[in-house]
Amino acid sequence: MGFDRIKAILDQGLAAWEQQNGPAALHGHGPTFKWDTKANLLAAIGHGKQLIQPDLIGKDGASANLVIDLRTGIASPAFRMPKGGPFIPDTEVQEIVDWINQGCPD
Repeated sequence: MGFDRIKAILDQGLAAWEQQNGPAALHGHGPTFKWDTKANLLAAIGHGKQLIQPDLIGKDGASANLVIDLRTGIASPAFRMPKGGPFIPDTEVQEIVDWINQGCPD
């Protein structure tokens, strides 16, 4: 599994959210919150935190802020993303965990 699959999961999640809720502004994160390339995803910031912390790559994908945000939420109060759902299925979130654990391969 590579970045293309992770991008597809995130793209599909956003598309499902937009279908239910309308166009997303990505909460004003602007250029710091993109996943159009692997480099942008690895540099992405959400809720003021790096979404995939470099020290977790290849080790502990379940602790990545992106995964926590998709499973339970990292902000206070915690809001699972995308806020209000529909949420990315747990099986697909696990694919993201596995990808991080594998070192974020291309």
